[in-house]
Amino acid sequence: MIDKKILNTSVKNALNEDDVFNDLSIRVLNKSASKKVEAKLTNNENLIISGIQWFNHSFKLLDKSIKIKWNFKDGDYIPSNQDLCVVSGNPKSILAAERTAINFLQFMSGISTKTNNYLKILNNKKINLLDTRKTLPNLRYEQKYATRIAGIKNHRFNLSDGLMLKDNHLKALKGIDSIKYKHKKSKTYFFEIEVKKISEIEPALNLNPDILMFDNFSLNQIKKRNRYCQ
Repeated sequence: MIDKKILNTSVKNALNEDDVFNDLSIRVLNKSASKKVEAKLTNNENLIISGIQWFNHSFKLLDKSIKIKWNFKDGDYIPSNQDLCVVSGNPKSILAAERTAINFLQFMSGISTKTNNYLKILNNKKINLLDTRKTLPNLRYEQKYATRIAGIKNHRFNLSDGLMLKDNHLKALKGIDSIKYKHKKSKTYFFEIEVKKISEIEPALNLNPDILMFDNFSLNQIKKRNRYCQ
C-alpha cells in the first residue's frame, strides 16, 4: 500500500519546485497549441518499472482531465523500446508537468532496476537483502518503495523503527562490554548491534539482540562466527 499523504506531499513539492503554474512556455502555447494531444512514453533500456503513481499524480495535480493508460504495473520487468503508457489531454498541462513526472519515474525505476540486479547476483532465496537510511532528504519513502518493489526487504524507515547500536554509538559508550542494556523482545521495534571483530560477538549476544551486523567481515571471519550463532 502506498501512503497517499506522502505521495501527494512529495509530488506537490516537486511541482512547486518547478513552478509549473508559471511556465513561461505557456505564453506561446496559448496562441497556437492544439486543444488536445497524445504523448507516448517509451524506454530506451531494460528496466524494473517503479513510481507509476508518482508519475500519474504529477499530471493529475495540475490537470485532473488528463488521461493516462499504462501497459505495465510497478515491479514489472520491461525490455527496451516498449510503449509504457499513453498520456492524453491539454498540451499545456502535459508539457508543464512532464519533467516532474518523468523525474520520479526515472529515479525510482533506476533504483528498482539496480536493486534487482543485486538480487540476481546473489541468486539465493535464503539471503534477505535489506536497504538503508542512506537516502536523499525528503525522498526516503520513494527510495524505500523502489527497493521494496524490486523484491528486497526494507530495513528501518526511521530512528524509531529499531534500536540500532553501530560503531559510533559503541565508541561513545566505550565498548560493548560497558553496555548495561538488556533487550526484551518488542513487537514495535527491533534491536540490532554492530560487531567489527570476532571477540565482540559473545558480549553482543549477551545483550539479547534481534540482529547482529557483521561490519566488513571476511568470508573466513563469517565462517568462524558460525559457532556463536547456531
